[in-house]
Amino acid sequence: MVLPLLKLGTLALKTLSKPIAARLKKEAGLHPKFRNLIISMAQANHRMTTTVQRRIYGHATDVEIRPLNEEKAVQAAVDLLGEIFVFSVPFLSIFNSLYLTSYLFSVTV
Repeated sequence: MVLPLLKLGTLALKTLSKPIAARLKKEAGLHPKFRNLIISMAQANHRMTTTVQRRIYGHATDVEIRPLNEEKAVQAAVDLLGEIFVFSVPFLSIFNSLYLTSYLFSVTV
């Protein structure tokens, strides 16, 4: 009885994760401290991806990488946060399901 309810709850959480991520995206750029945090996160992500791309294509990696402007950085960061949130919900639900299954198996054996 518990397992079907857990699966139903997981499905509801997956369904709600996209609107929650959209709300997170909308509100993320408004708080000043959080905005500075996500801008620095986006700049670091930009530097890392640009360096990796330059290495893949065989270009010099010791050049200065221009930072994103503030609006592009905020947009990139909130997109990244939304995707992390949307993909973490199924991952955590699968992990929880596996943990619960192994726990129930160990209790019954």
